Amino acid sequence: MTRKGIALFSLSLLGVLVAGCAPAPTAEAPTAAPATAVISTAAPSPTATPKPTQIPTATTIPLPIISLKAGENYFSISGKSAFLFSRNVTGYLPSQLETFTRWTAEQGDHFVRVILQNQAMGGSKGYGITRDGGIYSNWSDAWERFFDTAEAQGVYVDVIFMGWGDWNTKGFNSWADNPLNSANGGPAGTPREIYRRDSPTQKLYVQWFKSVVERWQHHRNILMWEPLGEINLVEGISQSEGLYLAEQLARAGREADPLRRPISPSLTDWSGWDVFLASDAVDIINFHPYPPDGTLDRRILLEVPRLRKTFQKPVLIGESGLHYATPDSEEGKITLAQNARVGLRHGIWADLVSGAMNGRAFWWEDSFGIYFPGLEIPWMDKYRTLEAPMIRFSAGVDMTGFQPLRSQFSGKIFGGAVGSEKMVIGWYRDAKCEPPDWPVQKIAAGQTVTLTVPGTAAEWKVDFYDTKNGKDIIASATVKRQGGAITVTLPEFTDDIAFKMAAL
Repeated sequence: MTRKGIALFSLSLLGVLVAGCAPAPTAEAPTAAPATAVISTAAPSPTATPKPTQIPTATTIPLPIISLKAGENYFSISGKSAFLFSRNVTGYLPSQLETFTRWTAEQGDHFVRVILQNQAMGGSKGYGITRDGGIYSNWSDAWERFFDTAEAQGVYVDVIFMGWGDWNTKGFNSWADNPLNSANGGPAGTPREIYRRDSPTQKLYVQWFKSVVERWQHHRNILMWEPLGEINLVEGISQSEGLYLAEQLARAGREADPLRRPISPSLTDWSGWDVFLASDAVDIINFHPYPPDGTLDRRILLEVPRLRKTFQKPVLIGESGLHYATPDSEEGKITLAQNARVGLRHGIWADLVSGAMNGRAFWWEDSFGIYFPGLEIPWMDKYRTLEAPMIRFSAGVDMTGFQPLRSQFSGKIFGGAVGSEKMVIGWYRDAKCEPPDWPVQKIAAGQTVTLTVPGTAAEWKVDFYDTKNGKDIIASATVKRQGGAITVTLPEFTDDIAFKMAAL
């Protein structure tokens, strides 16, 4: 396994090895969606160490109707196409998952993403599957209580079942604890049994997944099912084997769920797995940007438009960060850089103008920092409201028909834009504000952005926004189409600037 693979594997198991474990760095991630779905969030309570916390009395909030229509690239809220915000949540205790979910609700985000293997939720060392493919009742009951708490706060849940670390023997892995491991009385002599076509292990896993979906399908706030996380990192698996497994899981899940919520096994990197992503087993492309150099916004603005164009499917940011390695490692130290906040903020703005259907979706900063002494709740609290300006800016924007737009811009700036023949939103920053220091400076007026905009509308009004609060208009202008392109001249700004452009 590559160093990147080992590090990404670690991202999976932190969410699995919770309860009584020492704060070791590991975790998992991904998710995707189908032809129709719904969304909402829950509530929790803050603690950095495994001891009970007082949970505030939750105020019931009506669950919004969030759906995904066939052929659409964005979810709809009460019938209106919208950009969503999400977080990845975990904890040593159920109360900690609830704390991070409460933060989600308080901020106005729409859904949380959870890994079902978590010792805080019972089962066998966090696993909900028994050695003969049954469901641990205490595990299921604990998760259902969590879903109910989230629903009461108007928050949806994106559910991740097993991850690739459960099916590996190399690097950091949890194969020894896997109930389907023959050493634990299960049928699998090696992890490879999970992808061996129609093996007893594969059949048990598929049936267990179907049984859990059947048991949980009445929860209105489950957004989607992720039957296996980052499947291409399973030890020795090929694309054809991964595709066959994904197809069995998708079929089982759709048979068990009358609402036909999205089912999407995720990948850590789509290189070489084009056939897999093009399959009907994948309803939404689940993208996990972790650029090793910390240029999160550049990675998002490069890959999301490419994924949408290649596969003609919506793209979900399942999880993301400034680096895939753990914050306490030499490789991952950029996560703790002095100005890391600037890079993360740029990443959320990039989510919004990239063509992705959601934003934020951090890993370490959302909750997985809880496993690292010296970080924990206080560190994550620093990023608690980071997406507030983007939420204000995007509120009320109808994303119907929005596509990533081709843009050319002055050498001093970098960014992107999405839009339709009626409206465009864009975000651009100082091109020199790069990691590891992310220096912030003032950019003089006169930088230009030339956009290729669909339709024939000749005249457009442009409002420029303060990105620090997402609501103050700092300047306005009227621009005209020249052929198929529209050139926008930016006013003076510090660090970055956003705009909305509407056809007159």
